[in-house]
Amino acid sequence: MSPISDPVPNSPCPAPRRSARGFTLIELLVVIAIIAILAGMLLPALAKAKARGHGVKCLSNLRQMGLALHTFADDHGHYPVGIDPRLNSAWIWPSQLREHIAMGRSAELFKCPSAPATAQWKVEFGSGLPAGDGYLADEVRLVPGGRSFMSYGYNVWGAYAGLVPNQGLGVYKGDPEYGETKPSAVVNPTEMIALGDSNWDLKRRGDPDWSGFIGMYEERQWPLDLHSRRANILFCDGHVSAERRLDLAAQLHRDRGAKERVARRWNRDNTPHLP
Repeated sequence: MSPISDPVPNSPCPAPRRSARGFTLIELLVVIAIIAILAGMLLPALAKAKARGHGVKCLSNLRQMGLALHTFADDHGHYPVGIDPRLNSAWIWPSQLREHIAMGRSAELFKCPSAPATAQWKVEFGSGLPAGDGYLADEVRLVPGGRSFMSYGYNVWGAYAGLVPNQGLGVYKGDPEYGETKPSAVVNPTEMIALGDSNWDLKRRGDPDWSGFIGMYEERQWPLDLHSRRANILFCDGHVSAERRLDLAAQLHRDRGAKERVARRWNRDNTPHLP
């Protein structure tokens, strides 16, 4: 009997090969649709997270302004006033606060991150003016109606403009009736509004000229509720809070008691002074 031969190693019989195949048009469209759906789900969440971040940064800005407000009051015996009528009505409350935070020429603290570039303090030079009221030598002064809006406003008048004695923190530098306010004149610092988001938005009846002030006396001065429908507010005791516009404008209420509750928050004597 002949011996059985061993099988030949490395048989030349090749393994079957898979044919390469790309995506069909339908499959590609399905993938694109899935990506679009996922993007649609994620983008609103990212937008909300960004808005929350802006709100937190805005509150931080106001807290630092609160420190400067107290430092200024300790040094001078009164709060800053809104404008200097002797110098083209230049806003001086922001420059005086900036000086007491030792920020140099930077104005980043006074820029709400949710406000556009057109509603921000632009630091410029070339005025030829000497240093004064917190402004640096040759610095261009901020003036109502100028090229720069302000994204934060100061409570200069209180609930209503023209009250005597003035119920805000001070309007005109050196004025005997509407000038500087001493901290001791503020009856309830915890409840009195000092600073907050100003209404620079012209689509919401904002004020293109006096965005550096906030108040209750005109809708154009109501703080702008741009942080999840709330306005960030600094109070005279230094704490900050995100407030509904409903709690900042008495005109939005019909009930007399509700109107008074809101109005007293603007006034240094903590009484409503409703007309």
